[in-house]
Amino acid sequence: METQTTQTTGQELYSYKGYHLVRNKREIYYGNLADDFITQINVMSVAEKKGAKNGTLEVADKLKIMLVPSSVLDGVPFNAAKAKTATRENLHEALEVAREWLSKAN
Repeated sequence: METQTTQTTGQELYSYKGYHLVRNKREIYYGNLADDFITQINVMSVAEKKGAKNGTLEVADKLKIMLVPSSVLDGVPFNAAKAKTATRENLHEALEVAREWLSKAN
């Protein structure tokens, strides 16, 4: 995973395999906003796993991936029933599916 700092806000942006990652609570947006499509990954459920230092860690164990027009972030409505969707059991698998969809859609 790579990070880069924006000049306007000074915040770090994360990216994975050339696409930006932005998280908002249980939603992860993956893609480049300048492209026609992005993916929205919703964390449907989490499980507690043992951490490295005897603590527990919440890990996503069910994720829903959806290919959406990037204009959805500007409030433009779209028909979610027609969106391409899939579910996966971990974030790595979800990101790989999303990356494949983005490379074909844009």
